[in-house]
Amino acid sequence: MDGIRHDSLLAANTPVMDRLSEAGVLLPVRVHEKNFTISGPVWATVATGVYMDQHGVEGNEEQPPGFAAFEDFTALLRAQRPGLATMIAASWFPLAAKTECGPLFSSGGWVNPVDPEAENSSESWIAADDEIAAHAAARLAAEDLAASFVYFGEGDVHAHNHGTGPGYTACIERCDARLGLLLDAIDSRPTRAQEEWTVIVVTDHGHLDEGGHGGDSDEERTAWMLASGPGLPDGIKALDHADIAVQVLATFGADHHGLAGVPFGQR
Repeated sequence: MDGIRHDSLLAANTPVMDRLSEAGVLLPVRVHEKNFTISGPVWATVATGVYMDQHGVEGNEEQPPGFAAFEDFTALLRAQRPGLATMIAASWFPLAAKTECGPLFSSGGWVNPVDPEAENSSESWIAADDEIAAHAAARLAAEDLAASFVYFGEGDVHAHNHGTGPGYTACIERCDARLGLLLDAIDSRPTRAQEEWTVIVVTDHGHLDEGGHGGDSDEERTAWMLASGPGLPDGIKALDHADIAVQVLATFGADHHGLAGVPFGQR
């Protein structure tokens, strides 16, 4: 969930995430000092398990030639476990679309065809995120997917356009409802009783009150992460964006040597 402030999350009505956090953990996560508080660098860290000093992604528009050396966690997982299937569903083109600068997730994914002239309007992003949720839910219900990454971006766009007031809270609550659709799809699976699922929800950065990010204020640098599932250790005290890729790989017994993150519970 892009650009959701931690304090705004806690103030919103989010029954789905509340239920997950009660069964797991919800913690503030400070964007690492090696990363700018910009979507591109932080989502690249989520994808690859390394920081900006290694992956080199400094913004949202262009990727350095060396970034190709860092595969995302779904690609790393499939390389080591060829029988596993993964999904990427994103409404923001740099994450998954085959653009001139390439995607942050090298495995590609389904991207809602947002009109470039309207891509920064709240209305177009509500529609895009709703389509992403419907697409991802249908696949989660029907396919044997080992690991999935699903992205919702309307909160970040709204904050840029209107700040972090009541409309921003409404964005957070809609994102919570979309997450509920994904969990309902998982629960509808005929094989659900034999499966163990871990759910990780994360934001990449915060926002100033008036909207905007990229600086070093607490409002911008404080993100958060929620994790819930039977395979998680007890007593998780701290989490980092780089830990997500490592946790996914470790869950399936895949090698994560050389990545900056650590499995959950080791901080």
